[in-house]
Amino acid sequence: MPSGTLVIAGGALGRYERAILGRFIDAAGGPAKRFSVLPAATVDPHAGFRRFVENAAALGVDRSSISLLEVSGSVPGWERGASDRRQVEALECSDGVWILGGDQNRLTALLVLPDGRDTPLLAALRARLDAGAAIGGTSAGAAVMCDPMIGGGTSFGALACPRASGPGPGEMDRALWMSRGFGLFPCGIVDQHFDARARMGRLVEAVMTDGDGLRPGFGIAEDSAMAWDAAAGTVEAMGAGGVYIVDPRRAVRDLVDGRLRYRGVVFHYLTRGDRFEPATGMATFPGKRPLEGLDPAFSAAGAVASGPLSPYGTLAQFAARMVMDNDPACLEADGTGRRFAKAYLIEELDGRQLGWLVRVCRREGRSRGWLDDEGVSFEGVELDILPVAVSIGEP
Repeated sequence: MPSGTLVIAGGALGRYERAILGRFIDAAGGPAKRFSVLPAATVDPHAGFRRFVENAAALGVDRSSISLLEVSGSVPGWERGASDRRQVEALECSDGVWILGGDQNRLTALLVLPDGRDTPLLAALRARLDAGAAIGGTSAGAAVMCDPMIGGGTSFGALACPRASGPGPGEMDRALWMSRGFGLFPCGIVDQHFDARARMGRLVEAVMTDGDGLRPGFGIAEDSAMAWDAAAGTVEAMGAGGVYIVDPRRAVRDLVDGRLRYRGVVFHYLTRGDRFEPATGMATFPGKRPLEGLDPAFSAAGAVASGPLSPYGTLAQFAARMVMDNDPACLEADGTGRRFAKAYLIEELDGRQLGWLVRVCRREGRSRGWLDDEGVSFEGVELDILPVAVSIGEP
């Protein structure tokens, strides 16, 4: 069983980059330890390495104790680095290994053999985590932590398009692509850049199908991270944003006129210092006040949002402000008594406009909000994604 720590960052690290790297360095045993950087996901390994070294040195790490693993499809001669004994030995001497961002499909192409077996470098990485080392990664370095992993696609594409048969050419490729990941994080499926790229739809589809509808999904916002302590079995959120945890166990996935529909997908939102136990499905919010008993901060009737000009456009802020900290009397109710606010997902596919109604619901006795000076966390909020007919004319 692993005894180390994973620090899984959502990408676009900025104001909290050094705080997140500091947690990684501490988990490795402190700045006096040895570190290595795996650059296989990026097209510019040296630039990513220099950035890591500058930040680590500012946190007290000796530059000479940081190694760049020569594994990359972008540098001639490094294509087979994952089977190079020198690179394996450098990793085996490391107390912490940081995986740079880029494209997670490059990582698996270089570290997983064509027959699905581990390369020597991936086997060594797995052994270091088992022995108590810290492994961290951002963006693609986060996506690859789980198995299966999300290799590409958008929320709309996950709902509207057939599954991809391979990785797409770029970030905006719609069809959902699932593939083999490293499997270092055994507790669920990880997604990154979560709020900025509106990835809840694709994570829900991934956990409901490729996760067998039993394991949770973890969506990590930008400039944010979660730390998984393997020995303690806990996840802790950190950084500027937060971590969404999708619990699919009571959700229903079906088809309506050939289009995907989801009902009752439970999700939680953790911000800095909040914790989650994957084994029990329990979240805790240390030092935060429950919203119950406080006067609602908002009284927004008929909350409807769609598109970049909508207030509280990220899912966390929409759920926190329009559902959890809003006057319930202002919200619509469904036949089960859930109160909800709604938004829409609308795009064009093959000349047709397709849309889904997104309902964010609070259920009495299950949905709870937690408040501190920096904002609202919550647990037990429910999500419905319902296909609707759309017709939008040109002005």
